[in-house]
Amino acid sequence: MTRLLVSLAASLALVSCHKPAPDALSYRIVSTREHDGGAYTQGLQLVNGRLFESTGQYGESTVRELEPSTGKVLRKRPLAKNVFGEGLTVMGNEMWVLTWKEKTVYVLEPDTFKPIRTHTYEGEGWGLANDGKQLIMSNGSETLKFLNPKDFTVTRSLEVKDGTQPVRMLNELEFIDGQIFANIYLTEKIARISPETGQVTGWLDLKGLRNQLANPGRAEVLNGIAHDPATGHLLVTGKYWPQMFEIKIGKK
Repeated sequence: MTRLLVSLAASLALVSCHKPAPDALSYRIVSTREHDGGAYTQGLQLVNGRLFESTGQYGESTVRELEPSTGKVLRKRPLAKNVFGEGLTVMGNEMWVLTWKEKTVYVLEPDTFKPIRTHTYEGEGWGLANDGKQLIMSNGSETLKFLNPKDFTVTRSLEVKDGTQPVRMLNELEFIDGQIFANIYLTEKIARISPETGQVTGWLDLKGLRNQLANPGRAEVLNGIAHDPATGHLLVTGKYWPQMFEIKIGKK
């Protein structure tokens, strides 16, 4: 009887520890739009029908507003030549733009790109998103940090895993329907992540998009996710990509 109970307890423990496999997500290209092939895309976000982008590289980093339907640059502001621009997010009347190794986030006015204030942080800055209340930041590791938008202090950290395996190189972020979507740097994959558990709940492989580039030129890795709540579609692009793609996500 004792052995039976022990065996039953062990079986229940194994069941409780089992994590469901992530969904294999599919996509369909809805439309193709122009994108500045000279833009080293770091952050991309659609806000109330307006498309914002941050770009990187020392001496070339900018914040931009694009025309969503055409990709045309409507206006842009250069960042200081001694900073490497990284992820961007807009929440309310403020825009946050990370820097790579300069440990500084710039807070700007979205309508004018006028500086409001800056905050400092430890480590590197990669991707940035928000859930409507907090900011969510990646730094190239498997850890996402949730931050207070008032002072950029860390409120909690989240370890991202696929099952038991850490998922590193988390880059550009987007918060979509209660889940975090993250580009995995140096790959063509996007992970869908639970903000509560850190578990990857889905994988989206976009390696086929590179073959759709009309003139790849110096196109580098996929980077940039913007969600359109009006359609549920995503706008995705990459570093030095001459096109953006509107895609519809489904399950395989």
